[in-house]
Amino acid sequence: MGKKVPNELLERLQQVNDEMEFYMDLFQLPESNPDNNDCSEYLLEVDTDAPIKPPKFGPNRPADTAEELEARMEVMKNKITARHLARQNKQPTDSSKAERKKLKKEQQLKKKLMKVNLISAKQEQMRNKLIEHKPLEVKKEKKVAPTFNAEGKIVFSKFQLDEHDKPKKGLETDKKKLLKKVLDNKKHLSELKESGDIEKYAEVKQKQAWEKAMAKTTGQKVRDDPELLVKKINERKKQKSKSKELWKERKAKVEEKQAQAQKKRTTNLQERAQKKKNKKLQKMAKRGRIIPGF
Repeated sequence: MGKKVPNELLERLQQVNDEMEFYMDLFQLPESNPDNNDCSEYLLEVDTDAPIKPPKFGPNRPADTAEELEARMEVMKNKITARHLARQNKQPTDSSKAERKKLKKEQQLKKKLMKVNLISAKQEQMRNKLIEHKPLEVKKEKKVAPTFNAEGKIVFSKFQLDEHDKPKKGLETDKKKLLKKVLDNKKHLSELKESGDIEKYAEVKQKQAWEKAMAKTTGQKVRDDPELLVKKINERKKQKSKSKELWKERKAKVEEKQAQAQKKRTTNLQERAQKKKNKKLQKMAKRGRIIPGF
């Protein structure tokens, strides 16, 4: 690529040179003579010895005498003073300034008053429109007569619940309390049986059977089997012991990790301190201090 560019330039230069030679032959132009460089015949004659004088015409020509110079200076001073006086006369006086300020304030106050009047007029129109409108008719709510139940008490809800339909409080879920209740019930029944009061024993048993049946119909779980309750209590105990063991293991692992992290931190701090100390000792040894080991 570097060789092609000069070749192209040379070819172009050769073409230009050929064209120039053609035109020179065509118009018969003489060749330049480097020895003959005298161009004096083409220049005007100038007297170099005579001093150059400025033109003696126009306002900028120099003064010929000192008197003329002073006269010119006086004229210039008069012109400057006249301009200064004219400027002073043009400046407004303090009284005219105060009047202008007063007029400006009055105009601003007038504009503000106009705005206030417009706003008040609009507000008045809006009020008149509102007064002209008829007031809205408020619908009167019909008062519902209170309902009474069989006992003569007011019922506030739409439905009167029966005694059996009334929501009961939360059922007991503690297995230990349920087991105690079952055992107490068994003990009470056995005491009634041993005492010989068979009618009361039968009545209590029948009542309990009905309660159990009604509870099952409503979808409640009847927990009156002591064996199952004991089993559940034991399971719960095992679960608690297991969770305690797991918690202990987890706690031990956490403590071990913390101890390892603390140990690592202390070792890192010690190493950093030792490095700083070694650097200081090396610098001191370089400066000429005699330190053992360096």
